[in-house]
Amino acid sequence: KLFFLLIYKKLKMDKIKKIYVDSRYKTSDSLSNSDFKFELKEQIDVPDNTVCYIDDISIPHSWYTVENYNNKLYIDHTNSDFTLKSAVLTIPEGNYTATNLASTLQSVLRATFPNENYTCVYNTARGTITITSIMSFRIFTDEQVVQLTNSIGVQFPGWVDHNDLPTTVDIMRNSESKSPEETFETGFIDLLNVHNIYMHCPNIGHYNCIGVRGENSIIKKIPVSSSFGYLILDSVVAPHDKIDVSRQCIKTMHFTLKNVHGNIINLHGAHISFSLIFQTME
Repeated sequence: KLFFLLIYKKLKMDKIKKIYVDSRYKTSDSLSNSDFKFELKEQIDVPDNTVCYIDDISIPHSWYTVENYNNKLYIDHTNSDFTLKSAVLTIPEGNYTATNLASTLQSVLRATFPNENYTCVYNTARGTITITSIMSFRIFTDEQVVQLTNSIGVQFPGWVDHNDLPTTVDIMRNSESKSPEETFETGFIDLLNVHNIYMHCPNIGHYNCIGVRGENSIIKKIPVSSSFGYLILDSVVAPHDKIDVSRQCIKTMHFTLKNVHGNIINLHGAHISFSLIFQTME
């Protein structure tokens, strides 16, 4: 009897308020379904000793293997007169298999360097792509591009920089070319360019969460558990997922979905929904 009485008292002490959020009802000045504002009909004055957590998340896996934030390939190529040519190549946005990606990469390289006979072959056993040319070349990772730009002021033609975030095709994030060579094998081809979705909202909480890049507005990390074309459903709430929102006034909230590099994830018109649960302990 005492056990059930304690449970009853605890349940009685909890005051819960739920807000359903759907990007279909974003404000008119929202940028997209992954970068939107949601305005409540009335302001919520959150009392003391209140926490908030995200539940009932539904996000369609509608972004592509290659998007505008990971479609660049930075390369140094040795010309026939042994001079170096730096270039930034653009991989067309879209979904790829590893074999299609190798074929597309070969087409882009041959279009840029038509006389160098570039070939790109996917290695099924190792999950890598081998790139060969009759002249030596070097492919740079994001870190190498940043280091070269900051240290010696190298400027690649067509350099793309979104808020100090370089854009290199994801396969090159997993490999590093240290010197020019005629054959280069990438790291493991990871076609799932987003492993975790980071939901940001600066209007909720007290900035007590720190991301890998130092950001402090993350309110939820959502593992990508479904393939392209399917829904990502997440209703797992751990104790440390609860955000202290005591004494806050909430009316308009700005939500963004980002990858680990801080890029807004393009949902291509698909909508997301989730619930905000406010729980007050007296």
